[in-house]
Amino acid sequence: MRLFHLPMEIQEAIVAQVASPASLANLARVCRQLQPLAERILYQSVYLRNGTGDKFAYAIDRAPNRAMFVRELLIHYHYVDVPDEESYYPFYAESLAPTIGRLVNLQSLVVKGLEYDAPREYDDDTTEGFERVIEEAEKWRHLFTQSAVSGSRILPSLTKCVLAMNDLDHSEPPWSFDMRASVMIHPHLQDLTIVGARISSMEESLMASRRSTELESLVLVCCDVSSRSIHDLLSLPRGLKHLAVKGAAWTVRPYYYMKNRQEYIDALSIQAESLTSLDMDFPPGVPDNPALDFRALQRLQKLTVDPQALRGDGKFDPVSEQVCLWENSEPICRLPPTIQHLVFFEYHEAKTPDLHTLLLVYNWISQGSLPNLRSITVKTARSSADAILNRGFEDNSGRSFYEAFQTFRVELRAERTLSSTENGYRFFDCHCGYVSWRIAGIHFIPVR
Repeated sequence: MRLFHLPMEIQEAIVAQVASPASLANLARVCRQLQPLAERILYQSVYLRNGTGDKFAYAIDRAPNRAMFVRELLIHYHYVDVPDEESYYPFYAESLAPTIGRLVNLQSLVVKGLEYDAPREYDDDTTEGFERVIEEAEKWRHLFTQSAVSGSRILPSLTKCVLAMNDLDHSEPPWSFDMRASVMIHPHLQDLTIVGARISSMEESLMASRRSTELESLVLVCCDVSSRSIHDLLSLPRGLKHLAVKGAAWTVRPYYYMKNRQEYIDALSIQAESLTSLDMDFPPGVPDNPALDFRALQRLQKLTVDPQALRGDGKFDPVSEQVCLWENSEPICRLPPTIQHLVFFEYHEAKTPDLHTLLLVYNWISQGSLPNLRSITVKTARSSADAILNRGFEDNSGRSFYEAFQTFRVELRAERTLSSTENGYRFFDCHCGYVSWRIAGIHFIPVR
């Protein structure tokens, strides 16, 4: 056949046009000469759903060279209602840890796991089978602990990981990151996203790896996390560049409340010499919060935050026993002078846009406190761009807000976005792969 006389690059380009993974698999079965090429394409990106994890593990066992082809792995397990749950479940993503450990060229790992198992006759009345979750999580811990050993060939190519180890149900407690926290010491991981977890303090054995990883971006989505937890997580990278802590804990029963929001900002100072981008959300918890001080983050260039964080969200600051910043006659700039881009997003947006903070920022610019500021972006779900940009500036000059900032060569922008209670974050295309930044109907969480 003339196809086999063509250069390998052309053969690969032709085979890559095969429409579906099923067709590629059929091609590999019926044509031995094309099998290596078809399988290399077929196994580059693997998507595992309920019931297919064991088949994938078997395929790798049967032909170990297939493990070399895998660059991307997405594990997508979630609960479905079936008649015979006892024979159908469990599907623990952690069960695949031994197979994942063989994927030496794996670059991206996305896991939407499931902690559910049908009740068994032999289950303890207290743990109700949760010991099986603990047992499987131990496989995960071992996988990433081994990856951190000097000279290890366990996941040496992994640079991106997204973890949501259970169905995201806000009526249930979050899944425990602590049992899988060894992912934090992977030496080459650069981009980590954790979705819907409860994160407590790190084990001492993991903290021995301080300043040892290449992690550059850490995103915590709808996690139940304390300031101490954030400090521990940030102790491990050599130089974290981007951090996002975004969304209220995805549960109606969070364990941690942001009682003192400044503690969360202070916890970031451990990465102050490298952090250039911060997206920090402060879910509802305590009223009358004072303005936050970001000045310790001496290299910060981009800050995304609710504008109230810069001015306080009440008329009285209980810490300093003074009126809040936006009511103060001499507002102090608590942003580092390195800031180049500000992004404002109101999580509970009023009918009219918040212009108080824009006035504060304008004053800070005019005082020379923000010499590097280049742009301010207001993200809004309710207001039009016209209502923000062309609103009359409050100095009787006849200028609009847009024109006022232009005098300092600062670009004021308005971007339409989803409201905080709409599904604003998607980590893969499935109904169980979406979360919103706020749980609809919950605007205030009482302090314990």
